[in-house]
Amino acid sequence: MLTRPELEAATAEALAVGRGGAALWAHGGTLDAPGLSLLPKGMFASEIRSAFSPLGPTDVLANLHPSGRMRPDHYFFNHFAAVSDATVLPVGQLPEGPDDDWLAFFARHHVTAVAAPPQAVARLLGVSTAGRPVPWLRTLLLGGAFHDTTNDASLASSFPYTDVWRLYGTPTAWVMGQRGPQCLADIYHPLPHQEVEVVDGRLLVTTLTASRTPPLIRYDTQERGEFARCACGRPGPAVRVLGPRPPFFRFHGRAVSAQELVDLATAHEEVTAAQIAVSSDQRIQLRVRLAPGVPDDHHSHAWIRFRVLESHLALAACVLEQPDAFEVVAVDELSGPSVLASEEF
Repeated sequence: MLTRPELEAATAEALAVGRGGAALWAHGGTLDAPGLSLLPKGMFASEIRSAFSPLGPTDVLANLHPSGRMRPDHYFFNHFAAVSDATVLPVGQLPEGPDDDWLAFFARHHVTAVAAPPQAVARLLGVSTAGRPVPWLRTLLLGGAFHDTTNDASLASSFPYTDVWRLYGTPTAWVMGQRGPQCLADIYHPLPHQEVEVVDGRLLVTTLTASRTPPLIRYDTQERGEFARCACGRPGPAVRVLGPRPPFFRFHGRAVSAQELVDLATAHEEVTAAQIAVSSDQRIQLRVRLAPGVPDDHHSHAWIRFRVLESHLALAACVLEQPDAFEVVAVDELSGPSVLASEEF
Protein backbone atom coordinates (compact mmCIF):
# COMPACT_ATOMS: atom_id res chain seq x y z
CA MET A 1 0.00 0.00 0.00
CA LEU A 2 1.49 3.32 -1.12
CA THR A 3 1.29 6.01 1.57
CA ARG A 4 1.30 9.78 1.18
CA PRO A 5 4.88 10.21 2.51
CA GLU A 6 6.08 7.49 0.12
CA LEU A 7 4.40 9.18 -2.84
CA GLU A 8 5.93 12.53 -1.87
CA ALA A 9 9.39 10.94 -1.66
CA ALA A 10 8.93 9.30 -5.08
CA THR A 11 7.77 12.63 -6.55
CA ALA A 12 10.89 14.36 -5.21
CA GLU A 13 13.04 11.66 -6.82
CA ALA A 14 11.24 12.08 -10.16
CA LEU A 15 11.87 15.84 -10.03
CA ALA A 16 15.54 15.30 -9.21
CA VAL A 17 16.14 13.20 -12.34
CA GLY A 18 13.98 15.39 -14.56
CA ARG A 19 10.41 14.81 -15.73
CA GLY A 20 9.38 16.49 -19.00
CA GLY A 21 5.84 17.12 -20.17
CA ALA A 22 4.31 17.25 -16.70
CA ALA A 23 2.85 19.81 -14.32
CA LEU A 24 3.56 20.01 -10.59
CA TRP A 25 0.65 20.68 -8.25
CA ALA A 26 0.33 21.15 -4.49
CA HIS A 27 -2.05 18.79 -2.73
CA GLY A 28 -1.23 20.15 0.71
CA GLY A 29 1.65 20.36 3.10
CA THR A 30 3.72 23.40 3.99
CA LEU A 31 6.46 25.47 2.37
CA ASP A 32 9.05 23.52 4.38
CA ALA A 33 7.48 20.13 3.69
CA PRO A 34 5.27 20.49 0.60
CA GLY A 35 2.91 17.81 -0.64
CA LEU A 36 3.43 17.83 -4.39
CA SER A 37 2.02 15.72 -7.24
CA LEU A 38 3.06 15.35 -10.86
CA LEU A 39 0.40 15.06 -13.54
CA PRO A 40 0.86 14.65 -17.30
CA LYS A 41 0.14 17.85 -19.21
CA GLY A 42 -3.21 16.53 -20.45
CA MET A 43 -4.31 15.91 -16.84
CA PHE A 44 -6.14 12.75 -18.03
CA ALA A 45 -8.85 14.94 -19.57
CA SER A 46 -9.29 12.61 -22.56
CA GLU A 47 -9.49 9.50 -20.36
CA ILE A 48 -12.08 11.19 -18.12
CA ARG A 49 -14.05 12.39 -21.16
CA SER A 50 -14.36 8.78 -22.39
CA ALA A 51 -16.66 7.98 -19.44
CA PHE A 52 -17.97 11.44 -18.50
CA SER A 53 -19.53 13.54 -21.26
CA PRO A 54 -21.57 16.51 -20.00
CA LEU A 55 -20.24 18.89 -22.69
CA GLY A 56 -20.39 18.99 -26.48
CA PRO A 57 -19.60 21.26 -29.45
CA THR A 58 -22.59 23.55 -28.81
CA ASP A 59 -21.60 24.31 -25.20
CA VAL A 60 -19.82 27.37 -23.84
CA LEU A 61 -18.31 26.64 -20.41
CA ALA A 62 -17.68 29.43 -17.89
CA ASN A 63 -14.81 28.18 -15.72
CA LEU A 64 -15.06 29.85 -12.28
CA HIS A 65 -12.28 27.88 -10.58
CA PRO A 66 -9.50 30.19 -9.29
CA SER A 67 -6.11 29.84 -10.90
CA GLY A 68 -2.72 30.00 -9.25
CA ARG A 69 -1.23 28.77 -5.95
CA MET A 70 -0.50 25.44 -7.65
CA ARG A 71 -4.20 24.52 -7.81
CA PRO A 72 -5.06 22.24 -10.76
CA ASP A 73 -8.85 22.53 -11.16
CA HIS A 74 -8.93 25.74 -13.23
CA TYR A 75 -6.48 24.30 -15.75
CA PHE A 76 -8.17 20.90 -15.80
CA PHE A 77 -11.57 22.26 -16.80
CA ASN A 78 -9.96 24.29 -19.58
CA HIS A 79 -8.43 21.03 -20.87
CA PHE A 80 -11.68 19.16 -20.39
CA ALA A 81 -13.69 21.69 -22.41
CA ALA A 82 -11.12 21.44 -25.22
CA VAL A 83 -11.26 17.63 -25.47
CA SER A 84 -15.08 17.88 -25.37
CA ASP A 85 -15.02 20.22 -28.41
CA ALA A 86 -16.71 22.88 -26.27
CA THR A 87 -15.76 26.55 -25.96
CA VAL A 88 -14.29 27.66 -22.63
CA LEU A 89 -14.52 31.05 -20.96
CA PRO A 90 -11.71 30.88 -18.32
CA VAL A 91 -13.06 33.50 -15.93
CA GLY A 92 -11.43 32.32 -12.70
CA GLN A 93 -12.59 33.60 -9.33
CA LEU A 94 -15.45 36.07 -9.52
CA PRO A 95 -14.64 39.43 -7.87
CA GLU A 96 -16.47 40.43 -4.71
CA GLY A 97 -19.72 42.34 -5.19
CA PRO A 98 -23.06 41.80 -6.94
CA ASP A 99 -23.13 38.90 -9.38
CA ASP A 100 -25.85 40.27 -11.69
CA ASP A 101 -23.42 41.89 -14.14
CA TRP A 102 -21.41 38.70 -14.53
CA LEU A 103 -24.55 36.60 -14.99
CA ALA A 104 -25.78 39.01 -17.65
CA PHE A 105 -22.35 38.79 -19.31
CA PHE A 106 -22.57 34.99 -19.37
CA ALA A 107 -26.06 35.10 -20.87
CA ARG A 108 -25.01 37.57 -23.59
CA HIS A 109 -22.09 35.35 -24.57
CA HIS A 110 -24.19 32.19 -24.85
CA VAL A 111 -22.78 30.38 -21.83
CA THR A 112 -24.59 27.07 -21.33
CA ALA A 113 -22.44 25.45 -18.63
CA VAL A 114 -20.53 26.44 -15.50
CA ALA A 115 -17.66 24.68 -13.71
CA ALA A 116 -17.34 26.08 -10.21
CA PRO A 117 -15.91 25.39 -6.74
CA PRO A 118 -18.25 25.24 -3.72
CA GLN A 119 -17.86 28.95 -2.89
CA ALA A 120 -18.93 30.04 -6.37
CA VAL A 121 -21.81 27.55 -6.36
CA ALA A 122 -23.02 29.10 -3.09
CA ARG A 123 -23.08 32.51 -4.81
CA LEU A 124 -25.10 31.11 -7.71
CA LEU A 125 -27.54 29.57 -5.25
CA GLY A 126 -27.88 32.97 -3.59
CA VAL A 127 -28.75 34.57 -6.91
CA SER A 128 -31.39 31.94 -7.56
CA THR A 129 -33.00 32.17 -4.12
CA ALA A 130 -33.12 35.97 -4.51
CA GLY A 131 -35.53 35.46 -7.38
CA ARG A 132 -33.15 35.97 -10.28
CA PRO A 133 -33.50 32.88 -12.50
CA VAL A 134 -30.60 31.41 -14.46
CA PRO A 135 -32.42 29.95 -17.48
CA TRP A 136 -29.30 29.67 -19.66
CA LEU A 137 -27.56 27.28 -17.24
CA ARG A 138 -28.09 23.85 -18.78
CA THR A 139 -25.11 22.10 -17.18
CA LEU A 140 -23.32 22.51 -13.85
CA LEU A 141 -19.95 20.77 -13.35
CA LEU A 142 -18.86 20.22 -9.75
CA GLY A 143 -15.84 18.60 -8.13
CA GLY A 144 -12.48 17.80 -9.66
CA ALA A 145 -9.46 17.24 -7.45
CA PHE A 146 -11.72 17.41 -4.39
CA HIS A 147 -15.17 16.35 -3.20
CA ASP A 148 -17.86 19.01 -3.59
CA THR A 149 -20.61 18.20 -1.08
CA THR A 150 -23.07 20.91 -2.16
CA ASN A 151 -26.54 19.59 -1.34
CA ASP A 152 -28.27 17.93 -4.29
CA ALA A 153 -31.75 18.95 -3.12
CA SER A 154 -30.76 22.62 -2.94
CA LEU A 155 -29.34 22.47 -6.46
CA ALA A 156 -32.46 20.75 -7.82
CA SER A 157 -34.72 23.31 -6.17
CA SER A 158 -32.76 26.34 -7.36
CA PHE A 159 -31.87 25.06 -10.84
CA PRO A 160 -34.75 22.80 -11.94
CA TYR A 161 -33.68 22.81 -15.59
CA THR A 162 -29.97 22.25 -14.95
CA ASP A 163 -28.21 18.89 -15.16
CA VAL A 164 -25.62 18.50 -12.39
CA TRP A 165 -22.52 16.42 -13.17
CA ARG A 166 -19.84 15.71 -10.58
CA LEU A 167 -16.27 14.49 -10.47
CA TYR A 168 -14.61 13.14 -7.35
CA GLY A 169 -10.94 12.91 -6.55
CA THR A 170 -8.06 14.11 -4.44
CA PRO A 171 -5.12 16.26 -5.56
CA THR A 172 -2.76 13.30 -5.10
CA ALA A 173 -4.83 10.52 -6.66
CA TRP A 174 -6.44 12.97 -9.12
CA VAL A 175 -9.98 12.33 -10.42
CA MET A 176 -11.13 8.85 -9.41
CA GLY A 177 -14.87 8.79 -10.08
CA GLN A 178 -17.77 10.47 -11.81
CA ARG A 179 -21.52 10.72 -11.45
CA GLY A 180 -24.25 12.06 -13.70
CA PRO A 181 -27.69 13.62 -13.12
CA GLN A 182 -29.33 10.22 -12.50
CA CYS A 183 -26.85 9.01 -9.89
CA LEU A 184 -27.44 8.81 -6.14
CA ALA A 185 -25.87 11.31 -3.73
CA ASP A 186 -22.24 10.61 -2.79
CA ILE A 187 -22.02 7.60 -5.14
CA TYR A 188 -19.39 7.69 -7.87
CA HIS A 189 -18.41 5.38 -10.71
CA PRO A 190 -14.67 4.72 -11.02
CA LEU A 191 -13.07 5.93 -14.24
CA PRO A 192 -11.56 3.46 -16.76
CA HIS A 193 -7.97 4.58 -16.14
CA GLN A 194 -8.31 4.31 -12.33
CA GLU A 195 -8.69 1.06 -10.38
CA VAL A 196 -10.43 1.82 -7.07
CA GLU A 197 -10.40 -0.61 -4.14
CA VAL A 198 -12.04 -0.52 -0.72
CA VAL A 199 -9.90 -2.19 1.95
CA ASP A 200 -11.09 -1.98 5.57
CA GLY A 201 -13.08 1.12 4.64
CA ARG A 202 -10.07 2.82 3.03
CA LEU A 203 -10.21 4.00 -0.57
CA LEU A 204 -7.15 2.82 -2.54
CA VAL A 205 -6.45 3.81 -6.15
CA THR A 206 -4.12 2.52 -8.88
CA THR A 207 -3.62 4.50 -12.10
CA LEU A 208 -3.73 2.08 -15.05
CA THR A 209 -1.49 4.02 -17.42
CA ALA A 210 2.24 4.52 -17.81
CA SER A 211 1.79 8.29 -18.26
CA ARG A 212 1.65 8.79 -14.49
CA THR A 213 5.10 9.37 -12.95
CA PRO A 214 5.75 8.28 -10.28
CA PRO A 215 3.26 5.44 -10.72
CA LEU A 216 0.27 5.34 -8.42
CA ILE A 217 -0.10 1.76 -7.15
CA ARG A 218 -2.65 1.00 -4.42
CA TYR A 219 -2.31 4.51 -3.11
CA ASP A 220 -4.02 5.19 0.23
CA THR A 221 -6.11 8.29 -0.46
CA GLN A 222 -6.85 8.98 3.25
CA GLU A 223 -10.55 8.80 2.27
CA ARG A 224 -13.24 6.46 3.59
CA GLY A 225 -15.71 4.66 1.33
CA GLU A 226 -17.71 1.54 0.57
CA PHE A 227 -18.98 -0.24 -2.52
CA ALA A 228 -22.60 0.58 -3.32
CA ARG A 229 -25.33 0.29 -5.94
CA CYS A 230 -26.35 3.28 -8.00
CA ALA A 231 -29.84 4.00 -9.32
CA CYS A 232 -28.55 5.03 -12.76
CA GLY A 233 -28.07 1.42 -13.85
CA ARG A 234 -24.53 1.92 -15.17
CA PRO A 235 -22.70 -1.44 -15.18
CA GLY A 236 -19.64 -2.01 -13.04
CA PRO A 237 -18.80 -1.09 -9.45
CA ALA A 238 -19.81 2.12 -7.72
CA VAL A 239 -18.36 3.64 -4.56
CA ARG A 240 -20.05 5.68 -1.85
CA VAL A 241 -17.67 8.36 -0.56
CA LEU A 242 -17.86 8.78 3.24
CA GLY A 243 -15.26 11.48 3.85
CA PRO A 244 -11.64 11.84 4.94
CA ARG A 245 -10.05 9.91 7.80
CA PRO A 246 -8.60 11.77 10.80
CA PRO A 247 -6.45 13.79 11.16
CA PHE A 248 -7.86 15.09 7.86
CA PHE A 249 -11.09 17.06 7.62
CA ARG A 250 -13.13 18.41 4.71
CA PHE A 251 -13.00 22.16 4.08
CA HIS A 252 -14.97 23.38 1.06
CA GLY A 253 -14.27 20.18 -0.81
CA ARG A 254 -10.57 19.86 0.04
CA ALA A 255 -9.11 17.43 2.58
CA VAL A 256 -6.88 19.36 4.99
CA SER A 257 -4.62 17.86 7.65
CA ALA A 258 -5.37 19.20 11.12
CA GLN A 259 -1.98 17.94 12.27
CA GLU A 260 -0.20 20.13 9.69
CA LEU A 261 -2.01 23.20 11.01
CA VAL A 262 -1.26 22.32 14.62
CA ASP A 263 2.42 21.78 13.78
CA LEU A 264 2.62 25.13 11.98
CA ALA A 265 1.05 26.95 14.93
CA THR A 266 3.27 25.35 17.56
CA ALA A 267 6.43 25.90 15.50
CA HIS A 268 6.43 29.52 16.67
CA GLU A 269 7.36 30.68 20.15
CA GLU A 270 4.05 32.48 20.70
CA VAL A 271 2.11 29.17 20.89
CA THR A 272 2.68 26.28 23.31
CA ALA A 273 -0.20 24.04 22.14
CA ALA A 274 -2.92 24.11 19.50
CA GLN A 275 -6.04 22.33 18.34
CA ILE A 276 -8.42 22.48 15.34
CA ALA A 277 -12.20 22.73 15.60
CA VAL A 278 -14.45 22.56 12.52
CA SER A 279 -18.12 23.62 12.51
CA SER A 280 -20.89 22.20 10.35
CA ASP A 281 -21.06 25.44 8.36
CA GLN A 282 -17.43 25.05 7.25
CA ARG A 283 -15.64 27.42 9.62
CA ILE A 284 -12.34 26.58 11.26
CA GLN A 285 -11.05 27.65 14.67
CA LEU A 286 -7.37 27.30 15.43
CA ARG A 287 -7.43 27.17 19.22
CA VAL A 288 -4.09 28.08 20.74
CA ARG A 289 -2.59 28.17 24.20
CA LEU A 290 -0.38 31.23 24.22
CA ALA A 291 3.11 31.25 25.71
CA PRO A 292 3.65 33.21 28.93
CA GLY A 293 3.88 36.92 28.25
CA VAL A 294 2.18 36.82 24.83
CA PRO A 295 -0.80 39.21 24.91
CA ASP A 296 -4.22 37.77 24.15
CA ASP A 297 -5.22 40.44 21.65
CA HIS A 298 -6.11 40.95 18.01
CA HIS A 299 -2.51 41.65 16.99
CA SER A 300 -1.24 38.33 18.38
CA HIS A 301 -4.13 36.38 16.85
CA ALA A 302 -3.64 38.02 13.44
CA TRP A 303 0.10 37.32 13.49
CA ILE A 304 -0.40 33.60 14.31
CA ARG A 305 -3.10 33.34 11.63
CA PHE A 306 -0.84 34.97 9.04
CA ARG A 307 2.12 32.69 9.83
CA VAL A 308 0.00 29.53 9.58
CA LEU A 309 -1.78 30.48 6.36
CA GLU A 310 1.32 31.73 4.59
CA SER A 311 3.06 28.41 5.16
CA HIS A 312 0.17 26.07 4.27
CA LEU A 313 -0.18 25.39 0.55
CA ALA A 314 -3.77 24.12 0.44
CA LEU A 315 -5.63 26.09 3.11
CA ALA A 316 -4.27 29.54 2.27
CA ALA A 317 -5.89 29.64 -1.17
CA CYS A 318 -9.26 28.46 0.20
CA VAL A 319 -9.28 31.03 2.99
CA LEU A 320 -8.35 33.77 0.52
CA GLU A 321 -11.78 33.25 -1.02
CA GLN A 322 -13.53 33.25 2.40
CA PRO A 323 -11.42 35.20 4.92
CA ASP A 324 -13.94 34.82 7.76
CA ALA A 325 -13.84 31.02 7.57
CA PHE A 326 -10.59 30.71 9.56
CA GLU A 327 -9.94 32.34 12.92
CA VAL A 328 -7.48 32.04 15.79
CA VAL A 329 -8.89 31.81 19.33
CA ALA A 330 -6.79 31.79 22.52
CA VAL A 331 -7.90 29.34 25.23
CA ASP A 332 -6.62 28.38 28.66
CA GLU A 333 -6.91 24.62 28.12
CA LEU A 334 -7.33 22.26 25.17
CA SER A 335 -9.39 19.08 25.23
CA GLY A 336 -10.30 16.30 22.84
CA PRO A 337 -8.63 15.24 19.57
CA SER A 338 -6.91 17.52 17.06
CA VAL A 339 -10.07 17.71 14.92
CA LEU A 340 -13.41 18.40 16.56
CA ALA A 341 -15.79 17.56 13.73
CA SER A 342 -19.20 19.29 13.63
CA GLU A 343 -18.60 21.34 16.77
CA GLU A 344 -20.66 24.55 16.72
CA PHE A 345 -19.16 27.91 17.70
